[in-house]
Amino acid sequence: MAEITLKDVRKSYGTVEAIKGVSLDIDDGEFVVLVGPSGCGKSTLLRMIAGLEGITGGDILIGGRQVNDVEPAERDIAMVFQNYALYPHMTVRQNLAYGLKNRKTPSAEIDRRIAAAAKTLEIEPYLDRKPRQLSGGQRQRVAMGRAIVRQPAAFLFDEPLSNLDAKLRGQMRIEIKRLQRSLGTTSVYVTHDQMEAMTLADRLVVVSAGRIEQVGTPLELYEKPATTFVATFIGSPSMNLLHGRDASAGWSLAPDVARPNGDFTLGVRPEDLSPTLANGPAPAFEATVRVDGIELVGAESLLHGRLENGSELIFRVSGRARNAIGDALRVGASADALHMFDANGHRYG
Repeated sequence: MAEITLKDVRKSYGTVEAIKGVSLDIDDGEFVVLVGPSGCGKSTLLRMIAGLEGITGGDILIGGRQVNDVEPAERDIAMVFQNYALYPHMTVRQNLAYGLKNRKTPSAEIDRRIAAAAKTLEIEPYLDRKPRQLSGGQRQRVAMGRAIVRQPAAFLFDEPLSNLDAKLRGQMRIEIKRLQRSLGTTSVYVTHDQMEAMTLADRLVVVSAGRIEQVGTPLELYEKPATTFVATFIGSPSMNLLHGRDASAGWSLAPDVARPNGDFTLGVRPEDLSPTLANGPAPAFEATVRVDGIELVGAESLLHGRLENGSELIFRVSGRARNAIGDALRVGASADALHMFDANGHRYG
């Protein structure tokens, strides 16, 4: 196992700077997830750690050793790809053994490692099958097994679940997290799926346009997003954002709610909004919306409403609520549920 350190890492393609000075410390045994939209640079960062992409500037250290110019095979890492990257003409056993044989690992040790990985991943019945005879989930287990038998200092995962259906992705998330905890191996995982990121990570690294927007535990990023980008990227549905200059267009704040001077953006999560009572206490935030969309999702419903100026506001209600398209509702939130951002989109307070 080993810690991974990025120091002002940069990557340029001609005149285009794709990675713009990223610094990050990943602790020994930690599970860190890089998350962000497509094209933000997260996979490029992972490939640079692996040595599959050269760096333009800065330093990468694995276990305290600078690896800027070290070949991928010499970095003591194992990578799991989204397309499995299995050899189709080999059995599962042969796929697991291939890398170890290239390293001239003794046969008895190869057999021991394969047996241990197969038991851990529950792929023992499939060792003599070819990849084409396996389901997507089974192939992904084999791909992870090939990484495990290496006993590397770190695992790198490049969107390994993106080819699986939703139900299987959920199952595999649990298996990957359980496996990483049992092995205690430093892991860096890339995904664009924020639900996947939230459930897997010890710490999240939100990447946008080649820069790190925020680093923290999933709960820290959910409760205190540093920017409007993080606020809307973390959480499903995403946080509602309203511009302060539109405060007269169907919504209001109590006078004692702290806010930035000048222009600002107010954020409130759908789960923190609820219909207000006509005779109840005035909430810190209140808005009048007209319902124009309803999503029933089991025990609750997501209502999509419109303010006077056409801005959308999403909020949750009980699945048993009898709301209809066209209903006009008053919704509100308490002061501790409100998020304030300044004119540059940075958290205030």
